[in-house]
Amino acid sequence: MREVYFMNLSIGSAGLVISILGLVQVLMSPHSEQRTKKIFIAFFSIMAAIAVFNLAGQFVSTYSDPTHARIFRFTLFWESLLPSLLMLLLTVLLLWSSGETDWKASRPLYIVAALWIIYVGLLIYTQFSTVIYSIDDSNVYRRGPLYPLLLVPPVLIMAVTLVTLWSRRKQLSSRQRLAFGIYITIPMISILVQMLYFGIYTILLGSSVAAVFMFNFIWLDRTEQYYRQIQENKQLRVDIMLSQIKPHFLYNTLGAIQSLCKTDPATAENAVAKFSKYLRGNMDSITNGRAIPFTQELGHTKLYLELEQLRYEDALQVSYDLECTEFRIPTLTLQPLVENAVRYSVRGKPSGCGAVRISTKEFADRYEVTVSDDGPGFDPKQEIHDGRSHVGLANVTERLQRVIGGSLRIDSVPGAGTRATIIVPKEGG
Repeated sequence: MREVYFMNLSIGSAGLVISILGLVQVLMSPHSEQRTKKIFIAFFSIMAAIAVFNLAGQFVSTYSDPTHARIFRFTLFWESLLPSLLMLLLTVLLLWSSGETDWKASRPLYIVAALWIIYVGLLIYTQFSTVIYSIDDSNVYRRGPLYPLLLVPPVLIMAVTLVTLWSRRKQLSSRQRLAFGIYITIPMISILVQMLYFGIYTILLGSSVAAVFMFNFIWLDRTEQYYRQIQENKQLRVDIMLSQIKPHFLYNTLGAIQSLCKTDPATAENAVAKFSKYLRGNMDSITNGRAIPFTQELGHTKLYLELEQLRYEDALQVSYDLECTEFRIPTLTLQPLVENAVRYSVRGKPSGCGAVRISTKEFADRYEVTVSDDGPGFDPKQEIHDGRSHVGLANVTERLQRVIGGSLRIDSVPGAGTRATIIVPKEGG
């Protein structure tokens, strides 16, 4: 018996160390999705608590008196109840990982929850009966004739989870399938071993090791997804940057510079410097996913307007009414709106002349940046069928919402022009 005691003491200590190391690993993991991270924090915290109750129970079981017997009964109850919570968490994690949106209404969860309630009911019943297990006043633990009944709900829960894993295997990556498979099979084997070899606490060690394996497999899978998402985001920023530099703008600007090289070389040289600075600003925006000072975005937009005025000259009138500039907006949010204004004010009118105005205002809870033009306008209630893509406006709206929680408002009246307003919430507003 002394050998069994030290073996269980080693298993309990190993389970506690593994659980704490697993918890530290989760907390230090930088790339885990937050919902999954919370699940694993709960996993390892519960397992650490199980190990603590296990070690406490082993300690008090060495005393033969009614007081220690009551403490032992208390620790054993929680040592038996807490692992069942891990089964519930496993089912929830499996449903999340397989893409279940309405997981709370999922049939597997209902079945597992029902079996869990039965198991808890058996544990509570055990505190008032001796048919499953008992601890007498001498602090001696004895299994009753119906002890195997207590293990039926956990085994059935694992079986349901295994069936769920098989039915949803196509929605999981190979690593996820392996991770869940390990966590289901190792504890099931541990339960069977503990049934056959009375007094050896294999379930704790098996669950701890399985949880570490499961976390690492899922963590590797999430890490790969994280870096893959970074690459996709980089490509998206490149696409956004390219979408802002329209081919016709490049051709027209280069054409205007080419003409100036013959008639006004000094102006052409200045235009080349502005064009280079404008392109460099677009390139810099690829690596900048944060908000920048409005003055920086305004400077970039002014370069665009100055290049457009090389072609339109006096046909394009630009004015500014800047009441405030001390705030931040995402990159490439003002320039696309100004580009639309130029398109509809100059090219959208028979006269070929138009005016664009950029203004800013400060309110108690927000800043507003308005780009207005005197173009033909349109009815906002009707779809625009002008043969052009309006992805640029969608990109502006998305970046405003994602980066600063802002929004874009479009106001237009047929024959009276259009106003595009960027709404920038104040911090804490």
